[in-house]
Amino acid sequence: MPVLPVYELPFHIVFLIFIIFSFVGWCSEVLYVGIFFEHKFVNRGFLHGPICPIYGFGGLTILLLTKQLYSTWIPLFCASMLFCTIVEYLSSWILEKLFHTRWWDYSHYKFNISGRVCLLNSVLFGVLGVVIIHFVQPFVMKFLSLFSDFVLNVSADVIAVGLTVDLLITIRRLVDFSVTMEKVRAVYEKHGAEFLEKIEQFRPKLKNVESFIHRFPTLKSINYRDELELIKQRVKDKKSQMLKKIRKS
Repeated sequence: MPVLPVYELPFHIVFLIFIIFSFVGWCSEVLYVGIFFEHKFVNRGFLHGPICPIYGFGGLTILLLTKQLYSTWIPLFCASMLFCTIVEYLSSWILEKLFHTRWWDYSHYKFNISGRVCLLNSVLFGVLGVVIIHFVQPFVMKFLSLFSDFVLNVSADVIAVGLTVDLLITIRRLVDFSVTMEKVRAVYEKHGAEFLEKIEQFRPKLKNVESFIHRFPTLKSINYRDELELIKQRVKDKKSQMLKKIRKS
């Protein structure tokens, strides 16, 4: 089945393609972090569900490229590399402006731009574009063709409702994150060195903050930079203590 640009496809098909790419991206993130870093399951998604929307937007960006590029390799690689890098940069900038938080930071990588994007990721985006157009998207379209249009429409509607609920819950958690960090800053300004002991009073709320730290280890807050770094150190210390107990047992 020939690969078509997204603007030639029905909206519900485009939405399902977005979900599929987001799910595959989520799986990749979870496996990568689980195998090479945490050695356990960590939900790497911004949302609660098993999707990373930025991969969905990246995939759709590649499918917005002109059909003339689809039969190429090097031009397709370069175009995917450029446009997906722009998507990642804009995503980082928009999320920072909305939530005053930097969810990922590539400052420790060579050839990065403001820590929002880096050359390594850009090259991977180029490779991903070639893989999607030449291998993945034909398979995705073949898979979707197995179902009737009615089933695809209903599936898209159900998933859209679930995604909306997930998004609303996530927004609520982000609001709680800001409220908790504001209280933590007040404690930090008042108690200084005793800060880590005093914030135990926010223990239930801190679980939300710690959850975001586990998902995004390079998380940085514009408004609560020092306080968040201390909480991140607290999370690291707790993790080290847990590992020591496991080794002793």
